[in-house]
Amino acid sequence: MIGKVLAGIATAGVLAGVLATGAVAAPAATTAASPAKAQRPAAKDVFGGTVTAITATELTVKNAKRGSKTFFSTDKTVVVIDGRIARWSEIEINSHVMVRYAERDGKLYAKRVRIGAAHIAGKVESVNGNVITIRTRDGKDVRLTVNDRTKYFEITGKHERKAGSLNDIHAGMRLIAAGSYDASHNFDASLIAYRNK
Repeated sequence: MIGKVLAGIATAGVLAGVLATGAVAAPAATTAASPAKAQRPAAKDVFGGTVTAITATELTVKNAKRGSKTFFSTDKTVVVIDGRIARWSEIEINSHVMVRYAERDGKLYAKRVRIGAAHIAGKVESVNGNVITIRTRDGKDVRLTVNDRTKYFEITGKHERKAGSLNDIHAGMRLIAAGSYDASHNFDASLIAYRNK
């Protein structure tokens, strides 16, 4: 069922702007580019997707269409979050990233890692004030914290959406959220999209 929610959200383009640094943006930009443009060949050295593993020196990124790749950091690797230079240690699991890389001796070395919002999906277990608790597909309970800057979108049909609110969120419904994890591993949601049945 969550797959249908995610498919509807993706079709409606609700999270395109927020999550576009991953698999959504790279192919779209490449496909739309004119064959005459110089950027087209350079796309071979760019890989976008979702972070599935991270260590002090390695980053594994999964792309739904292109599989997974592991990239190694170097002392020249640049990490960018929201336009600012960040640290390698700020890269999180489930973040959407775009990696520009170079291949040497059969290994892929990250030159630049641009980080987008992390995302999470699941079924709402409870809503208590500014905290929404959801259960993910793998059975984990995650607390989503919201504030007055959180945006809500209700998916009403194919390519259709309307503004929503926290009052629309209730136990039993499924949603997807974009945002980031805090130090306590709660998820600070900047955007929430859902279907209201």
